[in-house]
Amino acid sequence: MHRPFIYLTIIGVAGVLLYFSPDLTQTREEIGEYSASTELEFDGYSEGINTVFYNDNGEVDYTLRAIRQFHLKDQSSLLEEPLVRFFKNGISTWNIVAKLGLVRGNTSDPDRLMETIQLSGDVEVHRLDAHGNPTTLSTQRLDIDPNQETLATHDTVYMVTASITHTGRGMFADLNRDEINFHSDNSGHYASQGNNAATEK
Repeated sequence: MHRPFIYLTIIGVAGVLLYFSPDLTQTREEIGEYSASTELEFDGYSEGINTVFYNDNGEVDYTLRAIRQFHLKDQSSLLEEPLVRFFKNGISTWNIVAKLGLVRGNTSDPDRLMETIQLSGDVEVHRLDAHGNPTTLSTQRLDIDPNQETLATHDTVYMVTASITHTGRGMFADLNRDEINFHSDNSGHYASQGNNAATEK
């Protein structure tokens, strides 16, 4: 959908890639779930990344930040405390945070620089609508397709808005259309004006 042009700024240790260090041992244990093997093969890391992607009109499409990035030999990248922000007309619309992230590159199409961003650990999605009403989604794992601007998970998702509290298992969200669909085990309640609540299942 988009053909982002990447602008990469390294804050802190700028442009420095370091080979294996003792600090990587603990990180391997924390993020080992991403790898089929018991050892993740790091070839370097950087600190304080801020990546900005632009659309064809030169506008900011989305940004990706993290306090630390570990580069893997398969050209993937592991992120600590990632923050993904989507923009529309120069305004931040969706903000997504997590403890860990995995970025898989797409070597077959150079215009789609990031194929997927997989987040895990206390994932939260925050959204303010045009009237300032907040929506928060919480889950433990979330897959982001930044090119299509979609979110997906098979895990349980908790949604809280100004008037709705909802729980469902499995979710697909289209950020362009502001549509969120839950797959199964749906339950929740709607808080109407007057502090009365209607339960939904």
